[in-house]
Amino acid sequence: MTKNKRIIITALCLIGLALSIELCFVYYNANFAINAKPSICAINESMNCDGVAKTQYSQAFGVPLSMWGILLYLIFLFFTYIDKLQNLKFMSFFKIFKNPSSYIFCIGLLSFILSMILGSISIFAIHSICIFCFMTYFIDLLIAITSKTKGISIAEEIKISFKDFIDAVKQKKYLISLITVILIAASILTYTSITNVLAPQVAERKAYNKELKSYEHLANGYELGSKDANVVVHEYIDFNCGGCYLANVYLHRIVNEFSNVKVIQHNVPLDIQCNKNMQHEGHKNSCLKTSYALAAEKQNKYWQMADILFQKGPQTEKEILEQAKSANFDINKLKEDAHSDKIKKEIEDSIADADSKDVVGTPTLYIGIRKLMGVGSYLELKQIIIQSGGKEKVGN
Repeated sequence: MTKNKRIIITALCLIGLALSIELCFVYYNANFAINAKPSICAINESMNCDGVAKTQYSQAFGVPLSMWGILLYLIFLFFTYIDKLQNLKFMSFFKIFKNPSSYIFCIGLLSFILSMILGSISIFAIHSICIFCFMTYFIDLLIAITSKTKGISIAEEIKISFKDFIDAVKQKKYLISLITVILIAASILTYTSITNVLAPQVAERKAYNKELKSYEHLANGYELGSKDANVVVHEYIDFNCGGCYLANVYLHRIVNEFSNVKVIQHNVPLDIQCNKNMQHEGHKNSCLKTSYALAAEKQNKYWQMADILFQKGPQTEKEILEQAKSANFDINKLKEDAHSDKIKKEIEDSIADADSKDVVGTPTLYIGIRKLMGVGSYLELKQIIIQSGGKEKVGN
């Protein structure tokens, strides 16, 4: 590896490491730290590292993606300086690595491809992007480009790396080492995947899925919870809002854990198609989704439709209808109501009500006179509910 190539890769790795470490702090504050301040990359709803960090997609095998990022850049640095390490007497074990530039290229290319998949999930599933995450994605690409050996094709780089791997595992001591590493890694990942000790958002989703069947007796129109509640939570949501999905998860748990709490959900689609307050295209198809949610209420299935829209994430009318069909909706009535003038008027009234309450973004919660913009951790919300007079059910 040339000196210039080594310097560039090192610089890129250090930047990637710094970003990954910062993302670890973002992840921790978003999922574990009560009353943590928003991170510097929580700019707005569309560009929100905190919001992305709270979703199930911010981890893999129960380990935050930011920690995977740290491991990735350490591996890049390891191969960047492997020739130096090989000269040390106690590091002669690493002489098996003959073509480090090819390894870096292959790993960098693979990580960039995976990053593009994550980027697509961020845009189309979460509807919010993490700027720092996207910066690391392109750092991975730059590392791959920089490490590529001039005059050698991509296929040849992959072939070289694969051949070196096969040659290594043919030697007993390297095969034993590889198996040992795999077993240790598998044990750790099995533990993190089962316990979700580092991924509370995944644990929340699993708990939410288990509780879905238990809330139906608590549902009434747009309300969820105790009919005689003295603690009322007004929730203003948009079905294309990642934070709203999280708020929905939290509030389902709240009404299951508290005997005197009621949630009233209000729809505020941040979509220029039906919201005159929007100056530019924002949450595309939010108006359509809201129309179908309100239409579902005519069949006493508002919350079932809300679950479909949040969990399944249909983006087109066809996808919504396919999901509704599997949930035993009256499809003809649902479609007719969704496109009716009555539903259109209901959406207009809901947006006007949100304006009167000074709701400028979603999710917004009103708990009594207390206003919350966005959601923190579940423990933080639960604490606020208790402070507002919420009474936990016996056994919770």
